[in-house]
Amino acid sequence: MRSALSILTVLFGLVTALFLWMYVQRAQLEYNADGRNFSAEEGVVYLEQTKDTYGILAIVGLVITTILVTVWTRSLKIIDKTKRH
Repeated sequence: MRSALSILTVLFGLVTALFLWMYVQRAQLEYNADGRNFSAEEGVVYLEQTKDTYGILAIVGLVITTILVTVWTRSLKIIDKTKRH
């Protein structure tokens, strides 16, 4: 279980970092009055709403990652205590 928990923690951390990076990238774009940004080089229209969605997903990911790290470190302490006795 400990290895599955550590893998899950790392995966959530990486996904959270991705959402945070996407939020920062979208926050730096200049949107028009309609909340749109057209990227001529990529041929894509970015909506301002998606920036908020990535921000919310990053915050939720940070909370979940923090909880998983806490559970993981506590499980390591419990296993270490049982090995000593």
